Amino acid sequence: MESFDPDDEFPFVDPDFPESTLHKPQVDVDVDQALALLDAITSALPGGGESRQGQRDMVTAIAHALSTGQHAVIEAGTGVGKSLAYLVPAALTGQRVIIATATKNLQDQLAQKDAPTVASVVSRTRVAVLKGKSAYLCRNRVDAVQGDAQLSFDDGSDVPKGLADQMRRVLSWASSTQTGDRDELTFEVDDRAWRQLSVSPQECLGKNACPQGASCFHEVAKDTAAGSNIVIVNSHLYASHLASGRGILPAHDFVVFDEAHEVLDVFATLLGSSLNATRLRAFASAARPLLGVTFADTTNDLHDTADRLQRALELQIEADQMTGVGEDATRELVTAAELVNKLLEGLRALSGDGAESEARKIRTLGPGIYLSGVLLRFTKPQRGELLYLVKREREIDLELSIIDVAPRLQEELWGEVTAILTSATIPDTLPQSLGLSGVAVQSFPSPFNYAEHSLLYVPPDMPARNDPGAEAAIIEELVGLITAAGGRTLALFTNRSVMQRVAEAVAPRLDTPVLVQGSLSRDRIIKQFRDEASASLFAVTSFWQGIDVPGHSLSLVTIDRLPFAAPNDPLVMARRERAASPFNDVDLPRATMLLAQGVGRLIRNNSDMGVVAVLDTRLATSSYKNSLFRKLPPMRRTRDRAVVHAFLRALRDSDE
Repeated sequence: MESFDPDDEFPFVDPDFPESTLHKPQVDVDVDQALALLDAITSALPGGGESRQGQRDMVTAIAHALSTGQHAVIEAGTGVGKSLAYLVPAALTGQRVIIATATKNLQDQLAQKDAPTVASVVSRTRVAVLKGKSAYLCRNRVDAVQGDAQLSFDDGSDVPKGLADQMRRVLSWASSTQTGDRDELTFEVDDRAWRQLSVSPQECLGKNACPQGASCFHEVAKDTAAGSNIVIVNSHLYASHLASGRGILPAHDFVVFDEAHEVLDVFATLLGSSLNATRLRAFASAARPLLGVTFADTTNDLHDTADRLQRALELQIEADQMTGVGEDATRELVTAAELVNKLLEGLRALSGDGAESEARKIRTLGPGIYLSGVLLRFTKPQRGELLYLVKREREIDLELSIIDVAPRLQEELWGEVTAILTSATIPDTLPQSLGLSGVAVQSFPSPFNYAEHSLLYVPPDMPARNDPGAEAAIIEELVGLITAAGGRTLALFTNRSVMQRVAEAVAPRLDTPVLVQGSLSRDRIIKQFRDEASASLFAVTSFWQGIDVPGHSLSLVTIDRLPFAAPNDPLVMARRERAASPFNDVDLPRATMLLAQGVGRLIRNNSDMGVVAVLDTRLATSSYKNSLFRKLPPMRRTRDRAVVHAFLRALRDSDE
């Protein structure tokens, strides 16, 4: 499918690796060789490593899939060692393999530890990490602002002092960094400051037109990826690659999606689009100083249109109309499209007055062209696309998502690559939802001794979650559990407001520290949680997965309720309407997957011990409880509070 949103206008040209073919190449990954290499790697690990049968079985399954060109969907329990299980056979293909992950933590683990380990024992294996363009410092923008006494935005307004100070720190770092990768900054930088020193794909001048194109950090990263056969990316970039007509990543015939339970929503979102009033205002503000008084009325009109669109969407939210756009919002979208196109005509007609002027023109023109395409898509949605509203903290976003990604993936992806999809938890419905209905899920259980090392606890007397007394009961339960554990708790919630209220009530009653998501950056708060053994961390959605805290810092995970989607979630509602059995096909698999991910935060290595407390009696009493249990580790179950407190106190005392 053609796209108006390519990440780069220059496709990869790579003499070392063949271009992707219309038919899948034949490779022969020798299982015995793969297992021997795995043994060599694991035996060299600290402490001599260990042989894990699940890991060996997974290597065998992946070697077979890659050799036969058959897709594989693999559920590998915590501790199986799935990263090495797919990296070893991937390296032995002799072909380029893209590894796509859903979280930064796993991407870093693969890039810094697991992939280099495999490369050290498999000859001619080269590893690279590739990120989206805006993740890298832009040398052209750095040169444009370097040395300015008073930094300014593209619309001419002054940068506030706090952001300006951050930008100057980044400019200082720019003189020493070898990669320009934002993740290598040793300090936190506000997104607004970073945007002034980086570019989106639409703002980029292009390698040939940019004076710094030859030394561009992103171009260097692309060249490194083009010369590598293990390329690590995130799933969002891979979805953007598909949305752009496969113009972002180097040619490949094999892809591994780790944390594959995220793939459905990632593709549904990235194959769609997003729009809000701020983006309209930003384009008008960027175009105004370039176009001058001739287009002043047009830029003012676009600002006014953005304001009216914002108000129309607010009224829809107030009326609980979360899907589609009403007449008022539609009218403003059509007007916005006309005004954007008028400004684009003016920008195209501008004659450049020097290199920086031309660069600012291109940086404004690109986002405008992209915005024009988004507006066209939003005013003429296609069948199978869902328009819905999402209320953010300071904004209302109008989202367009693909309800059913299966046809698109069947048409554009699965026939072109051999895919391995793996995760610790795979919903039973995932293959069908992704267009892989003929592919069976293979399961390899965790080697950890859950029966002896853990308890799964559901309180005996917890009110139903919609009971007025439920929140007070959660507070009391948490105070008792966290006190018994001596802190060392990850308290997971499905609602941010509930999390805040409960944390405020619990913290004064504890002798141990309480950390709350949002008070620090994600990385900093996780580090503090790991380092401060007695701390408890209260968190919501993003901490249900991708957080790894082994050892004495975590002996209790609490979950306030089963993570079913909100009844009025627009995308979930649309999927329900298409399902033969909405609860069994949509709601239950999603809740089961998220619950398993949350439970999986507890036991991260062979010596970990602890309790998972689910403060929702439906896990013990509902008719569907066995479906939930089937995806959970084989933990001992109890509803006896005294047993749980004694178990936690014993763990606490053993670590003191």
